Amino acid sequence: MAFSATARDSAVAEMNITPLVDVMLVLLVIFMVSAPLLTKTVDAALPQIVPPSLDTIKPLQMQLDVGDDGSYRLDGRLLTQSEVGERLAEAAISDPRAVLRVHASSGADYQQVVTALAEARNRGIANLSVQH
Repeated sequence: MAFSATARDSAVAEMNITPLVDVMLVLLVIFMVSAPLLTKTVDAALPQIVPPSLDTIKPLQMQLDVGDDGSYRLDGRLLTQSEVGERLAEAAISDPRAVLRVHASSGADYQQVVTALAEARNRGIANLSVQH
């Protein structure tokens, strides 16, 4: 039984290209659908750079000491409670970012410290620090 060489070669010579065409058509559809999406712009609001000179200005720093006898010292000056309130109001107007550090001595009355904090808050000082 002899087989012909031409019969065997003709069966192998033909290649099925249907899967290749299917893959190409799928890729074509994918690119056609995604192409309009790539041309759209995205609206984005980027943050603006703040000039460094505004950040380097330090806020006004004040020290309020509450003594054992209920006395108030604002930056070393002995003041009454109403005078402290007036000075704090002036400081809040001149610098809204003013910082008040309240230091109470160990024997100070708690009510005096709370009164000082409430007075500072009422006069517009938002940045408070309490030390003991």
